[in-house]
Amino acid sequence: MKKNKYLNGVLPMFMINFSIGSVYCWTLFKEDIINYTGFDKPVVEWCFSLAIFFLGMSAAFGGKIVEKDVKKSSLITFIMFASGWIMTGLGIQVKNPVITVLGFGVIQGVGLGFGYITPVKTMMIWFAKNKGFAAGLSIAGFALSGVIATPMIAFLLERISVYLVFYILAGLYGLSIFTAHLLIYKPEVEETRTELNKSFKIREIIFNGRFILLWLIFFFNIVCGLALISQEKQIYNKIGVSSIASVVLYCSISAVLNLLGRLTMASLQDKLKRKHMPYYLMAVISLTVCFIAAFKSEVLPQTLLMMWVVNFFFGCGFSCLPNILHQHYSIDRLSTVHGLTLSAWAVAGLAGNQFALYITNNYSLNALYTCLGIIYTVEFIILLIWSKKSSGIWGAKSARF
Repeated sequence: MKKNKYLNGVLPMFMINFSIGSVYCWTLFKEDIINYTGFDKPVVEWCFSLAIFFLGMSAAFGGKIVEKDVKKSSLITFIMFASGWIMTGLGIQVKNPVITVLGFGVIQGVGLGFGYITPVKTMMIWFAKNKGFAAGLSIAGFALSGVIATPMIAFLLERISVYLVFYILAGLYGLSIFTAHLLIYKPEVEETRTELNKSFKIREIIFNGRFILLWLIFFFNIVCGLALISQEKQIYNKIGVSSIASVVLYCSISAVLNLLGRLTMASLQDKLKRKHMPYYLMAVISLTVCFIAAFKSEVLPQTLLMMWVVNFFFGCGFSCLPNILHQHYSIDRLSTVHGLTLSAWAVAGLAGNQFALYITNNYSLNALYTCLGIIYTVEFIILLIWSKKSSGIWGAKSARF
């Protein structure tokens, strides 16, 4: 059968991301898990933190596998992700915190990492003339999961035991990823042997000043986004939103805006010579809404404005990254360098959730929002420095294939 970009690129991409994006629905599970098992709250918080940590680290080390064999990486995604959800359900059922943390945090986390980077380069090759849109569409699938999964998970949790929900979703997501594994195909492409790629060495990349600055920009944006996403339900409860229907609605809108941020900013990026320009909007607008919310931290409209805007640009940070990297490193090493950059997600996965948990447990929401505004300000300053150092270097070496 003749391969085409929709059946062998877009469809498997969405099927993988539809599954792995469910990690951002963890906030809906936490209370049900605690009520059923009696686990201490840190146990369920570490499940999410470790999942994001292993996502980033497995992406960092798995980039070379994706470069060589996208079929192999998609199979690893299926095995690790599905078994991680089954193991999590088992841990909850037998009320064992170690099995639960290992299942969701470690096993599933590795599946997340491989699944996240598997479709990106494939999509950018299939859509060679619109690489930003292709990367945005690929990463948007991750956000789409939240739109679909949030009401579905809420529906299931109201009707059956929480561990059964994990078993059901393991089957649903496992089938989706395995089907994607059968369909996905990466076209052959003539390699662009730039001088940079001829001498490509990972050590030289990760210790390069420009890479470190971009890593920090990416890291700070994720810390802030995860600080809110991981505690979203709890923040709404703190300001008086007790209706589960309202919480699900607000979380669903956050997920939709996350999706739109990935698509619109990445599509805009295709029209720009300097691919990092959307990051300026991301930093400035995010820091503004956080400081606005800090003035009225217990008021719903300001909180929703901040939550929704931050989610929009949180998605932008992810979707615009591949094209920024492509502009300097070309398509040849994209999966490898993308994976290395995603190590920032790993560290932020530990920092963002735990930071937000500490602040919300010991201080007011005002303190949380103020801290986020300060972090975004630091991110903006680093972006200015990075842009100056990269001027005439990254923008001038746009690779084509």
